Amino acid sequence: MKPKSKKPKTKKATPRKSTRKPKKVSPSSHLKVIGLTGGIASGKSAVAEIFMNLGVPVIDADQISRTLAQPGGAAHNKILKRFKTTDRKKLRELVFRDEKARRDLEAILHPLIQSESKRQMEALAQQSTVLPGVVLYEAALLVETGRHKDLDGLIVVETPREIRLKRLVDRDARKGMTSEMAKKIMDAQASDEERRHAATFVIDNSGIFQELKTRVAALIQSLKNAN
Repeated sequence: MKPKSKKPKTKKATPRKSTRKPKKVSPSSHLKVIGLTGGIASGKSAVAEIFMNLGVPVIDADQISRTLAQPGGAAHNKILKRFKTTDRKKLRELVFRDEKARRDLEAILHPLIQSESKRQMEALAQQSTVLPGVVLYEAALLVETGRHKDLDGLIVVETPREIRLKRLVDRDARKGMTSEMAKKIMDAQASDEERRHAATFVIDNSGIFQELKTRVAALIQSLKNAN
């Protein structure tokens, strides 16, 4: 794990001082929201689970999106009207082939995801026993959408592309994931360099799970020291 630096080999886990003034993401002046992102199959969900197990609450934007798109969800009828389906596999294939379709889906989901996320933030912040007032916001496209600029910091989970490619194909093979499709999905996202440039902290997830747990615990300690 290492903070953002022009020297990527630096491993010292200390917060990077930012010159950017964070925007308010909640009515509460005591709430700090830190983004958690990474390329597809980088292991950000595993990192989120470790944070939660260590007492730091996490809001999962992808889970919110799933709930919104389900029957009865606020986005269900809008998605069905525009795309004639709410099947995630079909939608994923469509939006990676059609730029307008991607923008239309984002226009439906993103405002609703942000609204629901903000609703959850206040309640979850009170549950943080390790970092009082701190909530992590896990989302795949924080850098691509510029949403990270509205947050109080950004944690990026980084894994070499070849490892992510293998993970993605192995994980979603039953869903029809091919190597070609996986490469297209990865190419449509921000590059490692772009995410690293936006990061406050970078967590290396190229090793074993125990190493990942150690790095997350060290980051929590760094955040404690910074508060």
